[in-house]
Amino acid sequence: MRKIFFIIPAYNEAENIPLLVESIDSKMKKMDLSYTIVIVNDGSTDGTKELVESYEGRFPIVLINHPKNKNVGEVFRSGFKYVLERSSPGDVVITKEADNTSDISIMPAMLERIDKGCDVVLASCYAKGGGIESTTIGRLILSSTANRILRSFFPINGVRTYSSFYRAYKAVSLKRAFFAYENKLIEENGFVCMVEMLIKLSRLPIRIEEVPMVLRCDLRKGKSKMNKSQTIFAYFYLVMKEFKSIFVKRPDVAGRYKNLTMK
Repeated sequence: MRKIFFIIPAYNEAENIPLLVESIDSKMKKMDLSYTIVIVNDGSTDGTKELVESYEGRFPIVLINHPKNKNVGEVFRSGFKYVLERSSPGDVVITKEADNTSDISIMPAMLERIDKGCDVVLASCYAKGGGIESTTIGRLILSSTANRILRSFFPINGVRTYSSFYRAYKAVSLKRAFFAYENKLIEENGFVCMVEMLIKLSRLPIRIEEVPMVLRCDLRKGKSKMNKSQTIFAYFYLVMKEFKSIFVKRPDVAGRYKNLTMK
């Protein structure tokens, strides 16, 4: 039986965790799917760790705890390592923010794309039918500008969003990608690590598509954890690094991916 693994980064998200867990559990029960929620607590100081621990036994939840804040890249490295060591070829890995801004109701459409042969499905607020509600003008400009720049330097056919956390992956494809990149699929530590990962995945012989989503910033309790100035710098650094790598002979990751046989 196929299993859905959720990887959720959490830094001071105690206010958002209850709705997150309840919404995932409700959707999974309606779809009659087996699932595990892996919450990676990244040094929270607001009781997030204790709250997640209180859910263990009531829901299929696993807590990975970082006693000190290590940032988003290390959170996803920890989460992917845990999940991929326990997944089967038919399983699906879903990454999602803890703050409830990403719409859980589009998940069936994401899984349908996986069933039709996609390796990676992105929830896209920039696809036709998508959008962003209740955000600041500054954050909207930053997000849209960053995605335009990324599409210009690293075009991926049919993809308009690069920075979304909300994604579905075939577990077997993701496992092969980590092996192909010799566990260097994620090297950046900040929010930009998701962009880095997508760019690297696009260099492999895999199918990447997106489904439209309306990002609901009004559903978030508390402030966004993203530092805008640090993220802007990280975007420029990543663009320069990955663009320069185009002119440097790289290991044949695509060939390595094709030749891997995963169990």
